[in-house]
Amino acid sequence: MHFFEPRLDHRYRTATILVMQTQDWQPTGIHNLFVLNGHYYLRVKPKGQARIRESLHTDNKQIAMVRMRDRLLEIGLEPRQSEDGTWGGLVEQWLSMLDAKHAAGDIEERTVEYKKDLIKNIRLTWQGFDQEKLSDTVGLELGAWRAKHCTKYSAPRANGAQTVLRELLALARELKMIPDARREELLRALKFAKVKYDYKRLTLQLPTQAQMDQLELEIYRRCQVRGTLGGYLFSFLRYSGCRIDSAAHVLRCDVFRDRGQLHFRKAKYGPYTIPLFPQLLAVIDRIEQNVPGGPDDQLLPTVSLQTVLRSACKQLMLSHLSHHDLRHVFATRCIEQGVPVPTVASWLGHKDGGRTVMQIYGHLRQEHSDQEAKRIVL
Repeated sequence: MHFFEPRLDHRYRTATILVMQTQDWQPTGIHNLFVLNGHYYLRVKPKGQARIRESLHTDNKQIAMVRMRDRLLEIGLEPRQSEDGTWGGLVEQWLSMLDAKHAAGDIEERTVEYKKDLIKNIRLTWQGFDQEKLSDTVGLELGAWRAKHCTKYSAPRANGAQTVLRELLALARELKMIPDARREELLRALKFAKVKYDYKRLTLQLPTQAQMDQLELEIYRRCQVRGTLGGYLFSFLRYSGCRIDSAAHVLRCDVFRDRGQLHFRKAKYGPYTIPLFPQLLAVIDRIEQNVPGGPDDQLLPTVSLQTVLRSACKQLMLSHLSHHDLRHVFATRCIEQGVPVPTVASWLGHKDGGRTVMQIYGHLRQEHSDQEAKRIVL
């Protein structure tokens, strides 16, 4: 008995084999790093050795780059630099490393965001930063950039930007993008700015509770004469402890009366929520009763009070207070009343559990200090 055996035409058989053997390797623009089916792979051909094709066991590009670099070093190969050898190409790899460290839990998200902000500052003061080749940068040019940057930003922030450049140069050395002699020349041009001692922060004489009440009345009186609503802003800052920028972005829908909370959608360290303290709620009630507006409207009718605040302090012979000083008053008042430091920190929108509160907002008024001293038995 004969069985019919179908024969595959040679053309189709060849096509089938090619389909089976062809895989959709997608280049990433980074040497030796490819994507296959959504996952990253290392592909490299060491001289005199068999080709290596290994999965990096991740679908995250930043993590893949770090693992690839470690694997190349492990097998005795140097990671290759970017094609163009520019500062922008180096920054891309450096940012990928930061994101990978954050994903691994080695650094916090706010550290990554802070360093990304510093890169933006560098770009604003260094024209053509991303396109400039590292091999073309000289110490004199870097020194000129440093001087320009220090005039635009505070000393701590300027030093932060220089720290970022130092990290970039360390990565450039690891990737062999510039000679050691050139790197040392550039490092010598990066000199940290001297940070001035913040005497105001540590010696600020905050008004007493009675003086604050008197100042608040004077603020409202002056605003009424001017026909403005700045008094609401003063009270809001005094009883919420928020920054002026956070206050300016509060909408009426951010007031959750049912939960007794106020939400700040924009803040230095990310959104946060505070309780609706009785005095704060009373201020919000007055605003909503006297100033028409819908849920998506800005809560505060004005977001600047500096002129009136300055003149009112002068009239009452008080030390000049700024918008931010009202935040000091709030934090100090909370500490004086025995609120735990971590709780005060959360009310200020800090994410460090109270370290900043102890370092910056822990100063006490002399009146309170004298009262507490009488209770101490030594």
